[in-house]
Amino acid sequence: VEGWDAKYKLCIITGHAYGLFLPPEEVFHYGINTISAFDIRHAREKGFKIKLVPYVGKTCEDTITSFVLPRFISSDKYLYNVDNEYNGVITEAAFADKQFFCGKGAGGHATGSAVLSDISANSYGYRYEYKKHRQGTVSKYTRNHRLEIYLRYKDENDRKLFEFEEVSEYFNSKSYNYTIGIVNLQTLYAIREQLKSMDAFIVNTGRKLN
Repeated sequence: VEGWDAKYKLCIITGHAYGLFLPPEEVFHYGINTISAFDIRHAREKGFKIKLVPYVGKTCEDTITSFVLPRFISSDKYLYNVDNEYNGVITEAAFADKQFFCGKGAGGHATGSAVLSDISANSYGYRYEYKKHRQGTVSKYTRNHRLEIYLRYKDENDRKLFEFEEVSEYFNSKSYNYTIGIVNLQTLYAIREQLKSMDAFIVNTGRKLN
């Protein structure tokens, strides 16, 4: 719920996909434990579901960024119908284009199968090769990355901490306010401890920025 499990899985995937082993504490994560009825209603009115989505990708040839954030998912996206105990993974490669994998991530049979597979692999000394790590094509990690977020908040002083570069939508009411705009991932990481006590909720809109 708080995004810890998603972050640890993301760090494992990052090692396989890019050969870069990241300490989990270096990766920003934010869960869905502070979601409110207001946020869910807002998403439904816009035709979205809110899913907790880890992301890792290149910012340039030798540099990657990563984070875990709730995200608005529209009905035309692969992850829209991934519900309950199912997990979904989207990969995009130079020659394989975009691919989507979906399967159970919890439950007795799925978990038992995974544990049995690990025990079996250990019995004959199997080890992951981590070929990408040996290639060394990705060597840098950055949090200097712009993304568009929806921020629902109560206190205007909390909103100022996000240092919005641009604002595309703003809503104010007696109960809650929200702002949609562009922030830097580095800023989110810097205020990660303060986020825990805020009456607020953050969602990645998913909009690609230039």
